[in-house]
Amino acid sequence: MIRRDFILFSFLSPWILSAVEIESVSPDIPLGKALFINCLQRTQTQQLLKEYLMAALNSSYHNPKEELPKSVKKYDERFNVLYDYFMKRIKDPEARKKMEEAKRIWEESKTLLLAPPSHANALKLQENFKKMIHFLGAPKVLNTKKSFTAVAKTGHLCREPLFMSNLYLMKLWGVKLPDYEKRMQEHIANYRKNLKFLEEYPDNTEEIKKHIKMAARDFIFFEMMYKQGRTAIPTLISKKADDIFHHIQRIKQLYGKMIL
Repeated sequence: MIRRDFILFSFLSPWILSAVEIESVSPDIPLGKALFINCLQRTQTQQLLKEYLMAALNSSYHNPKEELPKSVKKYDERFNVLYDYFMKRIKDPEARKKMEEAKRIWEESKTLLLAPPSHANALKLQENFKKMIHFLGAPKVLNTKKSFTAVAKTGHLCREPLFMSNLYLMKLWGVKLPDYEKRMQEHIANYRKNLKFLEEYPDNTEEIKKHIKMAARDFIFFEMMYKQGRTAIPTLISKKADDIFHHIQRIKQLYGKMIL
């Protein structure tokens, strides 16, 4: 039974984002911007999976059945532009192999995303996208600027709520997940650890502090959802993951300005 206090969570955030927001990129963009978008591209594998799962659950939130093919097309176009961009610049053999593997996995995954939803395909997509996140880290070899740990932490923070939302949606759909409890606990711990690092970062501006506070507040929903064992509406799961993504992306942009 769905409790009213869970429904109230839908009104706590000022943003209601659209479906996966994927902008096209120019083949001659600056390297710094290309690396920033590539980090976003890694995270958006999880947004694509979430949209797939919402379609499978027959949700009407952002019309996932209608929007998913559009998202896949946009992601595919941007993926290929960035792939060519990075492959022209990456000389390291190992990094090149990782990019090639990322492309192979994406070609397989886009077919699965557009096929009729199934539990087997959902599990395969989950596995594929975890690998893509790893392999798409290869372009970092091109980064010649000083390391900024706070920026790196934001990438992990963006993905943890999406990992959790997708696990929950899969379970709700009836997908067998024998390690569900363990993985949920790990994502909660990782999110809290990385958020604590950002909260304690000495150069945070007031705007950064505001978004960190909001990201912490919105994450309470995921902890309650898991720890109290209540049944949450898929729409709320999706919306809260999107809200946190919005806050962390803004934090990353603000940190990025510090090292320009």
